[in-house]
Amino acid sequence: MRALIIGIGQCGTKIADIFSLVDFESLAINTSRGDLDYLKHIPPERRILIGESLTGGKGVNANPVLGREAMKRDLPMVMKKISSIVGYEDVDIFFLTFGFGGGTGAGGTPVLAEALKEEYPDSLVVAIGALPLKEEGIRPTINAAITIDKLSKVADSIIAIDNNKLKEGDLDISQAYERINYTIVERIASLLALIDVPGEQTLDASDLKFVLKAFGSFATVGYAKARADQVKSLSRLITRSFESEGLYLEANVESALYGLVAIHGPPEVLKARDIFEALDELTGRIKGKQIFRGFYPDPRERDVEVVTLLSGIYESKSIEDIIITAKRYAKSFMKAKAEAEEKKKTLLNGLPDFDDIYPTEEGIDG
Repeated sequence: MRALIIGIGQCGTKIADIFSLVDFESLAINTSRGDLDYLKHIPPERRILIGESLTGGKGVNANPVLGREAMKRDLPMVMKKISSIVGYEDVDIFFLTFGFGGGTGAGGTPVLAEALKEEYPDSLVVAIGALPLKEEGIRPTINAAITIDKLSKVADSIIAIDNNKLKEGDLDISQAYERINYTIVERIASLLALIDVPGEQTLDASDLKFVLKAFGSFATVGYAKARADQVKSLSRLITRSFESEGLYLEANVESALYGLVAIHGPPEVLKARDIFEALDELTGRIKGKQIFRGFYPDPRERDVEVVTLLSGIYESKSIEDIIITAKRYAKSFMKAKAEAEEKKKTLLNGLPDFDDIYPTEEGIDG
């Protein structure tokens, strides 16, 4: 299976940079030259500066309107670069990584997603976006809500990562974001690494594409890992991957239409009874009842790793909280703005023009 990772904006390019570190094809797009220069693993020829005529290469300051315009202006250049990378070999999935609360990512990602869907109709376009931390304030929340709406109309799936679930309280802000980014890559990369790999039961690219072609709904990737010699119940470990502690989105698992589970570890631990017990539980819980499964016994492994992908999700507290907050603020803001305009209008009503107060030149001359 071939996947191309495209990072948009500061958050998105940092995530794509980590994907590049673990040998995924990656491309970085940003309005900030400094942020592009900061990347460590994506080669310079795969870093694209957009919107330079708008921003001078200094970013859009979390303004998604500027981010959208920057992407639109330089979209031909971006698509040409993507075409040169794609070449004659099909891409199964374009993964667009970005931050929901920023400017370049929030504004530019829907524009690029729509262009990719039109140019590559046989490929999936999946958005992987980091939801803003609650501490970041109202502006990122507004950006996130509007971007969710726009992407739901063009992307095949939206894998939303709730940063609030992944942050560690004792880490400084740089360490917290770095940990979040590495966690995102670890989970997605672990899943992709097992696609089309021989196993007792193999997941192939068509399985993954079927699960992710989910009508612009949400998806989430659950994860559980433990040392093989410490696994007391494999069934419980698998179950952890699709419960709240293993998911990185506060979502109603029962609302999912599709599921995909990959289990990797030493053969002596991968007991059929435990595996099927856990998978039967997941099948019974999700609305769509469709579960794809892959089992990968590997005698070289010392750990058991479980990756669960759930898609077709329409019920998520993480998403609902953002949208409700954004609606409430937007309503309050629009009301305050209208009141301010009305007060200005009332205050200034009745003022004469200069011509009514000052004599004309003819009057002066006379």
